Amino acid sequence: MATQDSRIKIKRSTVSGTVPTVAPSDDHTQPSPAWTATDIYKGELFINQADNVVWSRGDDGVFCIGGTAELTIASADVLTLNSTPLTIVSAVSGYAIEVVSASVKIAFNTTPYATNVNIGVGQFSNEPQVELQCLDASVSTIRRLPSKAATSATDTQIVENSDLIISTRSGNPTAGDSDVTVYVNYRLIPA
Repeated sequence: MATQDSRIKIKRSTVSGTVPTVAPSDDHTQPSPAWTATDIYKGELFINQADNVVWSRGDDGVFCIGGTAELTIASADVLTLNSTPLTIVSAVSGYAIEVVSASVKIAFNTTPYATNVNIGVGQFSNEPQVELQCLDASVSTIRRLPSKAATSATDTQIVENSDLIISTRSGNPTAGDSDVTVYVNYRLIPA
């Protein structure tokens, strides 16, 4: 087993959308070719704090280990989730966002939502990646959103250079007054 006996840094960025890059050489101390602030060694970690995404570099280049996001949706916004979907993860140029897992927490107030009570996460010109009928809950609850399989030969679920959004697919919910929080674990797939 070959190992590198040196200290590898954990690099960080606070700029949303920043992705690490492959260094132009195996030695950052050499003046030429010059390294940029986003260049990383093989095995080095890069954390984008603004986006909660962790990256590393292997023999085949830079890869996404994973990211997390959460979005609390006020009840007034839940009532317009179909006509006004909300972005939970912004697009990253050159990548597609795949949902690894998702959960929803409903802080039940007094009235459950009625009609159009499926909440989904994906790129909604296409099939959602995860979806669950849960907005009609009549108690405070936390539920896992199951993966949704593509159903036809022309369905597309994971779209490059596209935001990951939360929506109700068939129309806006009616009634209801509970806040909803959606949690997503995801990875970025090179386009």
